[in-house]
Parts: sequence; C-alpha cells; structure tokens
Amino acid sequence: MPLEKLSVRWSDEAIDNLKSVYYNLLRKNSQDTALRIRNEIFNAARSIVFPEQFQADEIYNKYRRIIIRNYKILYRVDGNIIRIISVINSYQDS
Repeated sequence: MPLEKLSVRWSDEAIDNLKSVYYNLLRKNSQDTALRIRNEIFNAARSIVFPEQFQADEIYNKYRRIIIRNYKILYRVDGNIIRIISVINSYQDS
C-alpha cells in the first residue's frame, strides 16, 4: 500500500521566523546566499516522506526536528499534515 501524501503547513510564527532568517542573512551576506539558505530550509520541510523521518527534539520533545546548517525546523504531525511550528537559529556565539 503506498504512503499517503503528506501536506506541509507553516504556522504564522514559522513563516515569520523564515522571513527573519532571510533578512538577517541578507544583512551579512549576498542576496544569493540568503535566498539559497532560505530555500534549503523551506525545501527541507517539503522533503518529509513519513512523519517519524526525523528525530524528536531534545529540548522541545513534543516536536520533531530537521537540522539545516545552524537552523532547527520544529514540526509536529497531525494525521497526514506536517505542521511547521518554528524555525530556530541554533548558532551560539561564545
């Protein structure tokens, strides 16, 4: 039996996070770099094939996470809907 197609839905917070990532990158990098990283984050969410594909987050354990560069995409599963909750910059400046 084939897997049911998953639908990805972004929360308002996650959309705002992704915009912030883009604009923060744009301040320090070229537009091409900012777009490339933003697209990597966006496309990573669309690459989910089955709900448990990525591990549960160790801090926000009710969510699963995808790591792209130094960004963490938090998501939860509601049936065949992947809900992107937040995009977090996990870079720590020491």
